[in-house]
Amino acid sequence: MEFGIFSNGFRPHHLAGDSYDEDIREIVLAEELGFRDAYISEHHGERPYINRVDTIPEPDLLMCKAAALTSRIRMGSAVKLIHIHHPLDVAIQAAVTSHLLGPGRYIFGFGTGFASPLFSQERGLTFEDRHARLAESLDAIIKCWNSDEPFDLDGKFWSGKGLIALPKPRDAGGPAMATATDNEPMLKLSAERGYSMLTTFQETPQRVRAKTDRYVQYALAAGQTDPIKNIVASRLVYIADTRQKAIEDLREAVTYEVSVQAERGFLKHMKTTYDLDIPNDHRAIDALVEAGVYLVGDPQQVTKQLQDFHVASGGFGTLLIVAGKAWATREKRHASMRAFMSDVAPKLRNLRPVGTETARATA
Repeated sequence: MEFGIFSNGFRPHHLAGDSYDEDIREIVLAEELGFRDAYISEHHGERPYINRVDTIPEPDLLMCKAAALTSRIRMGSAVKLIHIHHPLDVAIQAAVTSHLLGPGRYIFGFGTGFASPLFSQERGLTFEDRHARLAESLDAIIKCWNSDEPFDLDGKFWSGKGLIALPKPRDAGGPAMATATDNEPMLKLSAERGYSMLTTFQETPQRVRAKTDRYVQYALAAGQTDPIKNIVASRLVYIADTRQKAIEDLREAVTYEVSVQAERGFLKHMKTTYDLDIPNDHRAIDALVEAGVYLVGDPQQVTKQLQDFHVASGGFGTLLIVAGKAWATREKRHASMRAFMSDVAPKLRNLRPVGTETARATA
């Protein structure tokens, strides 16, 4: 098993540049500690965020600055919303980023993102066509990377004349690819092509298992080997001396985040997903910990929770722990990351998927 961080930025608004600096500090520390990957959320502006939360709508720019301060850690978006941008511009920006990061370090993570009509409507696009628009965009992006001759784009959603995409991506064959999706055709395509499958920290273990099983079935049918290694799981993890200290460290920041996210439908989402009633006050963290959404405690307790998650979800090749939050203090956040890699990761690294992939493929 490999490990990474999921920089799911949510810091109370002060100055966006300060939030980005904190994100980059965590990426630099992640490399020092031996994390292989850093995925960065693409968060666009929404009404509840105005003057309350700093967002990073262009993760590639943050990656480029982080690349100057690191040398090995791989970085990618989780996820780039390719259904709202012209594919030529996406292809060019991704290629430039791959060169600035260096060989083997850039992951092209794509998807439709949070199911909000706003991002499409802001750009004069339709929300209902987002999955079809994304699929057409993906084809065009890959053609941009592989075509040495100008070409016309005459699709249902995207068009253009004489497209020339330069530079080409840094790595032969293009960058590593990853997606987060609930769209079955894209899940199938990703499995067949060997793209990494990102699952979110808000998904139940059972939901992760169901999606993983389908991914494995599609991948094995297409001749992929060991597809479970392409499953990327993520979890909210925080380590302190005791479970109660961890909860108290998180209480203020989680109370604030829940109050903002409630305006985006978070409480309804958690009721639907976990059948969980989360109080929109200081008790939110207690309910989230009790439900297993947040995995907190001392290293031994967190190890056990992650081992249980591994069994329930069916296994995965990479585990991301969530970063990009204003939990406690910088020193305590960094101490949690250090404790994870020194005391927890070694006990998880050799875990294998639950059941054989052949059995899962025929289930």
